[in-house]
Amino acid sequence: MDYLKLAKDVVSQAVEWGVEAEAYINVGQNTEINVDRGEVEKLSQAGAKGLGVRVIRDGKGGSARHSGARLGYAYTSDFSANSIRRTIEAAVTLAEVADGDVYRSLPEPQPAPDEELDIYDQALVDLPIERKVEMAKQLERVALGYDKRIVLTNPCMLLSQVGTVAIANSKGIAGSYDKSFIGGFLMAMAADENDRSMAFGFGFGSRLADFAPAEVGEDAARKAVGMLGGKPVPTQRATVVYSPLAATSVLGALSRAVGADALQRNRSFLKDKIGQPVAADMVSVLDNGRLPGGIATRPFDDEGVPTAATRLIDEGVLQTALYDHYTATRDGAASSTGNASRGSHASIPGLDASNFYFQPGLQTPEEVIAGVERGLYVESVMNTASINPISGDYSISAKGYWIENGALSYAVNEVTIALPMQELLQNIKAIGNDLTFVPMMGALGSPTIRVDGVMIGGSG
Repeated sequence: MDYLKLAKDVVSQAVEWGVEAEAYINVGQNTEINVDRGEVEKLSQAGAKGLGVRVIRDGKGGSARHSGARLGYAYTSDFSANSIRRTIEAAVTLAEVADGDVYRSLPEPQPAPDEELDIYDQALVDLPIERKVEMAKQLERVALGYDKRIVLTNPCMLLSQVGTVAIANSKGIAGSYDKSFIGGFLMAMAADENDRSMAFGFGFGSRLADFAPAEVGEDAARKAVGMLGGKPVPTQRATVVYSPLAATSVLGALSRAVGADALQRNRSFLKDKIGQPVAADMVSVLDNGRLPGGIATRPFDDEGVPTAATRLIDEGVLQTALYDHYTATRDGAASSTGNASRGSHASIPGLDASNFYFQPGLQTPEEVIAGVERGLYVESVMNTASINPISGDYSISAKGYWIENGALSYAVNEVTIALPMQELLQNIKAIGNDLTFVPMMGALGSPTIRVDGVMIGGSG
């Protein structure tokens, strides 16, 4: 089926009701495989499709409550003519009773860069289910075979997706793209006579060749074994070196704090900071929806605006915010950065980051660690929901290794690390070259980073 043509046809039908209209279509196939002890515990392979219709009715001449544009949204997974007609009617009916909003509108078409984004691989479409099962089993097999102290891998999961997105609106936007994804992760548990420890391993890519199950399994097992015998260190203020996985806890809060919606509502610790230094001058943060092969890469966002590579923090200075069409219209002097996103066809677009990351530096991770006389290398963190992007409060549980004379010495567990985000960004002293993206947290990416003056809460 030509989904772009269908989207255009839906818009043509909707405008006959005297409204502005948008049609969003998402069609794909998802595979999920869970493995336990060499056996397939769960295997699901299902198609999914959906159509969302957004209409906007001009509220001029109505009551104060209905002044401004009124939004209606309805959706369906049935692409029959009758279902589409009912979906349009439902969206129009909802718009008639909605409250007005003077900032509500649909975006105009914009020129998009013509470049290869490398987000679709036919090899993933053709990959047989038997091969996917074997890759899932390989994840577990390599982890369990790494060391006799690895006693469990749960969960152990492989995911793959292929799909098409099409969007059209009555302003003239019309486009579609295909996207693919494969990834796997597992939690490995190590145990000896004195202790147990767990560690997470993951890998993913838009292309089949980017995914290496054996490396994922080995990485999780190596970390789990290494963390056996972890113990707290005395409470102190010291240098902390974050692994890429651990550093994404910082980025998760930062991505919310630089959203225009948070800034406009005074719900960000970066309020009124645009144009000012907010981080060390070696720090640059990007949101790049056009990163080749990126998990959140796409030619346009979920309302049809071309994606972009947006430099949010440049050499320590906050340059701009992330915008979708609504927040850009509300700002008045801004343009969308192509950051409208939907959870599915069942939701209207909202603001979200794409591939959001610290720009990597030149040092290797080993060189970053070697520059620390005494401190903590954080392998992973927990309780990240306690990070507050409004106030900048940052205090989380952590585990990793103590650094002594530039080398990892012994495992550390049961500690907390705390430092307000405002200080944490300013105290970054070194950035590695090992940029790594974490798919379980959206599409956050970081290299190894060193932060001085962090409060470590441990024993005593």
